[in-house]
Amino acid sequence: MRVAWLSHQFAAEKPLPARPGLLPGLYAGGAERSTEEMLAQVPDGVEVTRFRLPAGFGDLSGFDRVVVGSTEALSPLAVKALVKYRPVLWVRSVQDERFARLFDAARLVVWPSHEIVKFHPWFKGDYEVCPAPLDPAEVPRGMPKEDFALWAGRDHPQKGEAAARAWAIEEGVRFVAMKNAPRREVLEAMGRARWFVHLPASPDPCPRTVIEAEIAGCEIVTNDLCGRVPVRGADAVAEYVSGSAERFWTWTLNAS
Repeated sequence: MRVAWLSHQFAAEKPLPARPGLLPGLYAGGAERSTEEMLAQVPDGVEVTRFRLPAGFGDLSGFDRVVVGSTEALSPLAVKALVKYRPVLWVRSVQDERFARLFDAARLVVWPSHEIVKFHPWFKGDYEVCPAPLDPAEVPRGMPKEDFALWAGRDHPQKGEAAARAWAIEEGVRFVAMKNAPRREVLEAMGRARWFVHLPASPDPCPRTVIEAEIAGCEIVTNDLCGRVPVRGADAVAEYVSGSAERFWTWTLNAS
């Protein structure tokens, strides 16, 4: 089976410097890492061709499936062209109503969490939920917990560092902020932190950091703007995300 995958959320071809609101290196954020992890688990017998948006994609009629992994870089003409292919949509961000036509035409819509759907009143269709695929073995577990609250994320107001700091002050607990820090250092801190605080200022569909922190055994402090994995508890979350890619590909290849 041949699959065309359209997105602007691929790993960079070479490491990039830090940019406002984005991480340095190959991954500008969690969506880029999630895309690469999903594509690393393509089933046997499936050939994926990448189309990096916003570049043109031409005629896709030779593909058995078209997957749209992000919409933000699609022009109105591109949306119109994609409708006839009835794509699979796996989106990791809040969607604009201008893409409603594409969602209506999709053979399958996959959101990262149930919570994020409520921010799209124009979307009335059926859907599946698939958060970021990740390997739970990368997350330290069983470490002694220390009495501090951790916030970790990109240097962007949407990620709610100020709100997290205010929570810690109100609760009288030590606060540690890790801004644009290397992932291995963040994961190690999650292993030790008693609380992980993520209070986004706008809808955050299902952040990888929250998934990783829960697997690490942190108590999660968040708000209604944060999407979550549909299960709770370190073991349940670890099992759920370890199967994300398999579920996604099964849905995609069998979607009618």
